[in-house]
Amino acid sequence: MTVPMIDQAKNFLEEARRMNPGPWVEHSYYVAEAAALIAERHPDMDRDTSYVIGLLHDIGRREGVFHMRHSMDGYKYLSNMGYEDAARICITHSFAYKDINAVCGKWDCSREEYEFAHEFLSKIEYNDYDRIIQL
Repeated sequence: MTVPMIDQAKNFLEEARRMNPGPWVEHSYYVAEAAALIAERHPDMDRDTSYVIGLLHDIGRREGVFHMRHSMDGYKYLSNMGYEDAARICITHSFAYKDINAVCGKWDCSREEYEFAHEFLSKIEYNDYDRIIQL
């Protein structure tokens, strides 16, 4: 999978904390720990990968206090660095099922970003890594 190493992911998260401090950072560490613990018991999942995607699922919050825009900001940030699998989680973690309208937050991104997320979700199949972070 295309995800950064744990140390790099922690560096990304700590940089993001400096840009936009808040409880979302601790939440990300908790999600990472929970995902890693679950993955340890799953025969087809990697603990470190699960930990990294847990750390980075909300990395778009580095840009500020936003609702659904954080998903797109995180996707762009990680995909621009070539971490496509980690970037994917930035979008999929917000959708327990693949319906663009099934979100608890409001859409505060551009129409183009909304359309991108809609098309993105329609073209993928969720995998165990998507589901572990949704959980």
